[in-house]
Amino acid sequence: MTDELLESFKSPEQLESSESRILFPHDTMRPGQKELIADIEATLYSGDVGGQGSSKIILAHAPTGLGKTAAALCVAVAKAKRDKKKVFFLTNRHTQHRIAVDTLKAIKKKHDIPLFCSDLVGKKGMCGQDVAKLFGNDFNEFCRSLVSKGNCSYFSNVRGKKGERTVEARYLLDKLAGAGPMHNEELQAAANREGMCSYEIAIEIAKKADVMIGDYYYLFNPPVRDALLKKLDISFDDIILVLDEAHNVPNRIADMLSSSLTTNVLRNAAAEASKAQADEVYSYLSKLHDLLSRMAVFKSTSNYSSKFSSNEKRVIREDFVLNVSGICDYEELIEKIDEVADLVIESGSKKSYCRSVCTFLESWKGDSVGYSRILKEVEGKIGKYIELEYACLDPSIVTRDVLKGVSGAGIMSGTLTPLKMYADLLGADGAVLKKYPSPFPLENKRTIIVPETSTKYQMRSDKMYSDIANKCSNYIKAIPGNVALFFPSYALRDKVCSKILTLKKAFVEERNMDKEAKDRFLADFKSHASRGAVLFGVTGANFAEGVDFPGDLLKGVVVIGIPLARPDLKTQDTIAYYDRMFNKKGWNYAYTFPAINKCVQSAGRCIRSSTDRGVVIYLDERFSWDKYYSCLPKEGLMVSRKPEEVIKKFFSES
Repeated sequence: MTDELLESFKSPEQLESSESRILFPHDTMRPGQKELIADIEATLYSGDVGGQGSSKIILAHAPTGLGKTAAALCVAVAKAKRDKKKVFFLTNRHTQHRIAVDTLKAIKKKHDIPLFCSDLVGKKGMCGQDVAKLFGNDFNEFCRSLVSKGNCSYFSNVRGKKGERTVEARYLLDKLAGAGPMHNEELQAAANREGMCSYEIAIEIAKKADVMIGDYYYLFNPPVRDALLKKLDISFDDIILVLDEAHNVPNRIADMLSSSLTTNVLRNAAAEASKAQADEVYSYLSKLHDLLSRMAVFKSTSNYSSKFSSNEKRVIREDFVLNVSGICDYEELIEKIDEVADLVIESGSKKSYCRSVCTFLESWKGDSVGYSRILKEVEGKIGKYIELEYACLDPSIVTRDVLKGVSGAGIMSGTLTPLKMYADLLGADGAVLKKYPSPFPLENKRTIIVPETSTKYQMRSDKMYSDIANKCSNYIKAIPGNVALFFPSYALRDKVCSKILTLKKAFVEERNMDKEAKDRFLADFKSHASRGAVLFGVTGANFAEGVDFPGDLLKGVVVIGIPLARPDLKTQDTIAYYDRMFNKKGWNYAYTFPAINKCVQSAGRCIRSSTDRGVVIYLDERFSWDKYYSCLPKEGLMVSRKPEEVIKKFFSES
């Protein structure tokens, strides 16, 4: 242990009253971790890192293996203990929940201090009812209905009629309090054994917990956040925020603030009204369905390919409200449909399409600045349908106020570049921006750009598919063991993968795989490590992020092409909006940088520890162009037209 680290520690007795600055859970620090800890410490305590000025927020690009979870928590927990704050550790990955809890367990054990956490994975995920097929809003409605009627025994076993804890709940909470930091699975098992709602138990623990672990929406979804903070009896200033895997935050928040209405939903809502014998509402919903269909008259007015502009158009908020008011007064219509939704839920249904219609009509009245309103024709599994979308373009509408209000924040990811872009998109004005090098030995990785071929849509042909397939076949042959190929789309993957020649077993990723299917798929793929297999995946999909292949489980990754966003109206609106907001940076912020970050995320599946060895190949001539090349990590990056020779030499040296 370094002298500096030793000097930072105080005895457990001094923790509450001293200037104890960190509670590091391990005996030694990894390369780069010490610097990250020092920077987080300087930010949370003095707001000054390296003379960058005063700020309580730090954005940290901290590559895999640096130990960023321990770095952030060891400072945040000590500061929260001293100042009587609560740490919110928010991430979109369940695997990171476990890492955070394990880190807290290690802190508690090493420093012998009282330390509690509440690990929440979402109310639906913690529910003991049969709710697997319900979407988020449907579940929330179902849950509220059951609880309000006193029909949920899980809830009733935790809270009495006035919301007070039951005797049984108090007993369970006392028992759990002695266990210290606990994984959500452990909490659920303990609550289920007693027939209690694990979410309500977790909320009770959160009231006294030092750390709350959860998804982004617990702080950035306004209704969820307001309800949670009220239950915990805290405000923004009581929170020290740690955002993990923060490159996901802008898109997640934007999606959270968006809503849509489809002709399919309207059809189902009308059927719902008919079944409830609400003839008037049935008529209104049928007319609303017909209105969307009549509005769906498209013409190409875009500078982009007609492929994307011929089936969509922008809609003005007031025009839609006026058209709907021709059916029935807008506000009155919402009330009438909502009454039918109440009847549907009261009848015992777990979901209501009428409620979905009401939710959208309410959201449509929202702001226009930072939003786009688009009507489009969509090709679904069972045919075409019309969708009207109220799409958020600016996540900072929510995140800026949160970041301004919290006591301090550490925002981190292994792919948080460019840092200034994420600071802009999140509204982290004046934040400290820090980038840390990879802790892994450079000699254990080869990253190769092959400046040949292209997956540009205009250049796609059978000849191009064959060319990519031949190159990938050679790479697969040259790389011993498992290889993963990530394509920019399922369509391109399927065109190429049928032409790839290899003796290795093929594992072809399916769309929208559930957790069980993904787990089975991965286990089978990993089991072929000694013989070698090929994963045919898609950048930004099931296995391109949040999946680890340590050791010899993955020896090579080939990233084929750049998953640029569709040049549709939403993308155009986002580019134009960012141009206005961020000094003509719209093209980079909305188009170029997000695509490259997806590629880097896919490439990151290969090297997950200091002892891993592997190769990463970026196959597309555009990776060598300045605007794309500048976004790639430069450690060990090279350009070669003979990658097979580089690969063979690399593995012969191991």
